[in-house]
Amino acid sequence: MAINVYWACLEESWMLAEEPQSVSSIFNKSYKIDKKEPQSFINYCPAFNNNLKNVFALRSVYDYSFKIIGNDVVTDRYDQTFFDEHVTIRSLDKKFFSFRHKFIFLTDEPSLQVVFYEFPFLEDNNITERCIIPAGSYDIGQWFRNTEFSFFLKKQYEEFIIEKGEIYSYIRFKTNEKINFSQFRYTEKLNEYNRDGFALTKNPLHSIQKYYKNFKNKKLILKEIKENLI
Repeated sequence: MAINVYWACLEESWMLAEEPQSVSSIFNKSYKIDKKEPQSFINYCPAFNNNLKNVFALRSVYDYSFKIIGNDVVTDRYDQTFFDEHVTIRSLDKKFFSFRHKFIFLTDEPSLQVVFYEFPFLEDNNITERCIIPAGSYDIGQWFRNTEFSFFLKKQYEEFIIEKGEIYSYIRFKTNEKINFSQFRYTEKLNEYNRDGFALTKNPLHSIQKYYKNFKNKKLILKEIKENLI
């Protein structure tokens, strides 16, 4: 059995977005086995492979950076509008930010729990060097909302840097079934359905299960998605 997962990038440059890629396949291509060093055969380790099952990588569609200078956050990339739309300063004192690099996922299965923004622990890049990432999870069979990349800058860094094509997080699907990805174009109608879900947060329900219970648009969303598959 395979599970269909529909996905879209919500950015203006959405056509540059790449389908989430298997972390296991990326690792195996990057660290090819040397037959002369049998103790390096981690690719054959069942425990290692089991941990990477249905773990996928998200890549940035942008080159971007911003820097803390005193009590301000500055950048020379793009313009102020881009900054306002993509950067949230959650706490300057704690160097806690969000870079709103938005993706959205849904499945027609009744339930599928997904961990979003898991630390990309097999990468050696700007994100792993500079960021501490608080991951979270929700059920993409019972909730339709876009993701948001939140992070703390490590103590020794004052600048956030991300490069186009750089892996900035993993997403982990909590199932043993194969994942089939299908990309769709995000429409204004889907944006309205997304806002419907976020509107519930204005009346705090205090439990994610209560949000799931009040999620009533799934059939409408799936119909719109399937009419806009790429």
